[in-house]
Amino acid sequence: MKQSIIKEIWDFLEINLDNYIANHIFNDDKNLNEVLKNIQKKFNLKNFPYKIVCLDISHTSWKNPSGGMSAMLWWILKKKEYRQFKIPKEIWWDDYESLKYCLIKYFQNNTTDLVVLDGWKWQLNIVNDLPNDIVSKIDFISLWKWNARKRWWKIAWNNEIFYTFEKEIPVDYNNFEDKLFIRLRDEAHNFSNRYRKIQEKINFNNKI
Repeated sequence: MKQSIIKEIWDFLEINLDNYIANHIFNDDKNLNEVLKNIQKKFNLKNFPYKIVCLDISHTSWKNPSGGMSAMLWWILKKKEYRQFKIPKEIWWDDYESLKYCLIKYFQNNTTDLVVLDGWKWQLNIVNDLPNDIVSKIDFISLWKWNARKRWWKIAWNNEIFYTFEKEIPVDYNNFEDKLFIRLRDEAHNFSNRYRKIQEKINFNNKI
């Protein structure tokens, strides 16, 4: 099957999934508020997570790293809220500084209720190096994947894990909210990969 046809099918499924969520899951404020309360309690959040963003750093052996951020508003993917970040060459080798750079750039002109970092629990330490006016208002968690996913419904044999500052929570693949977090993370991963490939092509052409 041609790649273009596969993409059309995938885009159709994504649109219809969003419509299903909007029309059947969150068809009134009570349903949405119930979900938000569950998430707030599960992760011990300061805020109701009306808006959630997920940040991923993509690189090839620390070359041409690029940041990609996906976004959900009221639990619906909002591609107009996606952001991409070109990371300065002097910090290419440093994932931690790359995360810090992307977050500071994002919060210069944007805000959110919850940030999900695509990575292990140590990455939550980035909060200690962010301005206090960001940290005091925004919640942070991380989502660690053992194996990269090609499609959001595929499940790796190892459990993926949510990390907060207080605890770790295995992903429940039968839980609706956890599935949405996985989807948000995979969107960030794919978005950052696409932007990295663009940067690699630009850099390659500049060397010719």
